[in-house]
Amino acid sequence: MKIFQYGNPAPYGWIVGLVISLAWSAVGAAPPPSPETASEIERALSAPGGAQPGLRLRGGPGPASQSVGRLRGPAGIVDDPAAAASPVDALDYPTLVRDRPKVAALIRFDTNSARIRGDAYPLLNEYVTALKSPALADAVLVIAGHTDAVGSDDRNLKLSEDRARAVRDYLVERGIAPGRLIAKGYGEAHPVASNATAAGRELNRRSEFIRVDGVSAGNP
Repeated sequence: MKIFQYGNPAPYGWIVGLVISLAWSAVGAAPPPSPETASEIERALSAPGGAQPGLRLRGGPGPASQSVGRLRGPAGIVDDPAAAASPVDALDYPTLVRDRPKVAALIRFDTNSARIRGDAYPLLNEYVTALKSPALADAVLVIAGHTDAVGSDDRNLKLSEDRARAVRDYLVERGIAPGRLIAKGYGEAHPVASNATAAGRELNRRSEFIRVDGVSAGNP
C-alpha cells in the first residue's frame, strides 16, 4: 500500500513531504555513486568488493577450477552446495548488491516508456567505452532497473524491466557482448531517496550496474 498519495489537496501537504524527506535522509539507504565519465565508471566498477562469491546464470558453467565448490570427504571429493556460485535469479536484491561494486546512472526515458531519450546517449556511450577498457573487458554486470513510486506496483515492475532491457540492448548494439549483461527490473521496491519530493523521485528512477563476476578482495 502506498503511504504517500500525490495530488492530496490537504493543506500543509508540503510540510508532511518535507518531514518525510528529512526522516529519509537520516535513516534511508545511501544511493550508489553516479559516475559520468568512462574513467570514473571504470574506477568504480574495478574497485574490489567484499568476500561474496561470484554469480552465474542458471544453467551456466561452473567454476573453472575443479577444486572450487568441492570438499574432500571419506569417499573422496564431493560437491559442496554452499560453496557453489549462486545464479543471479536466485538472489534477492539486497543479497545481490551486498559488498559488490555498483554504480547508478540517471538515464532519462520518455515518460511512462522504455524509450531512451536522446540526452541519455552521451552517458550511455561513456559506459560503452568503460566496458571496453582492459580493466572491465571481462566484467559481467547486472543492469538493475528501478522506478519511483508513482503508479501501481505491477506497472512499475514491468516498466523497470523494460527499461533495464532497453539499456542492455543499447550497450549490446554498440559492441558489448550480450553474455556480459543481465537485465533485471525491481520496480519501486528499493528506493534510495524519499518519493515525497521531485528530487527524490528522480534519484529513484535509476539504472544500476552491479558487477557480479566474482570480484572480491582477493580477486580484483
